Amino acid sequence: MAKTRLSRNRPRTTPLARAKPRVTLIDYNVSAFTEREVANPAECLPYRQADSVTWINVDGIGHPQLIHELAQVMGFHALTVEDMLNTDQRPKAEDYGEYIYVVAKMLDLNPHGEITIEQLSLVIGSNYVISIQEDPSDPFEPVRDRIRHAAGRIRAMGSDYLATRLLGVLVDRAFAVTDRLGERIEELDDLVAGRERPEELRAMYQTKREIIYLRKAVTPLREVVAALWHTESALIHDSTVPYLRDLYDHVVQAAERVDTSRDLLSSVQDLYLTRVSNRTNTVMKIIAVFSSVFMPLTFITGIFGMNFEFMPLIPKPWGFAISALSMLAIVGAMLWYFRRKRWL
Repeated sequence: MAKTRLSRNRPRTTPLARAKPRVTLIDYNVSAFTEREVANPAECLPYRQADSVTWINVDGIGHPQLIHELAQVMGFHALTVEDMLNTDQRPKAEDYGEYIYVVAKMLDLNPHGEITIEQLSLVIGSNYVISIQEDPSDPFEPVRDRIRHAAGRIRAMGSDYLATRLLGVLVDRAFAVTDRLGERIEELDDLVAGRERPEELRAMYQTKREIIYLRKAVTPLREVVAALWHTESALIHDSTVPYLRDLYDHVVQAAERVDTSRDLLSSVQDLYLTRVSNRTNTVMKIIAVFSSVFMPLTFITGIFGMNFEFMPLIPKPWGFAISALSMLAIVGAMLWYFRRKRWL
């Protein structure tokens, strides 16, 4: 799996030393829109109780102090901050009353075709959404464009709808990754159908490990969306429930694709092992045939190799010819018998 290898960046439980995260703020309503960068988390305080919808995005968690300051300004629980900084969290949704905290996994493909997984933290408030990404990647530009150009209903809906759109981006990326995974399994299937090689087995086990990681990232997302869908929190409005229900269907489809990929890979592995076993049996059969052919020849030469003075055919000039012809006749008879039994 050299150029198209699927590999996972394992989650980091402690943030690495990186450049200071970039914090952007988008505030909007039906008729107005504002977008700017935030230098100090204290600048977000006026938007906590604003009449508009505010989206604060943090690219990267390399500076825990910034996350702590933002959490203090927005009034987050200490456990929420701990989960934000611990990137080995399982996808979940927790209702803290004044806000709902969501953990999800973002899937992506790097230029080498490798799968990367990073954690996304979402905080859904009454009039705001805060998204904190593990790494400074930006998959949410399509959502920003819709807000900038007032496309669709996003400017007329609340923060819960914005969070639904952000989760939808994650699901779309999961579809892209599962499609690439399916293509990779098809490539392995074609290779195995041709000739089995040891590197193909390593590629299959690598892909199998990737599928396990994908299942851990995608499957729990069903519970997250279902929890938002069925929550009794006033933060999720009835107008957003249909979109959560639709999102849930998409998550189920993505999870089913992962399960299908797992089943297909298992079939490819079984085919590979079967071909290896058949090839081994063929080789052993040929070796057994040769061993069976040489057993009577060894018997005959062993008899004539014994050190006796009086032995039939030894003093005769035509004794060697008789023994050689006898051995050839035995070989021919055995090959004929093996072919008749379809052992060859």
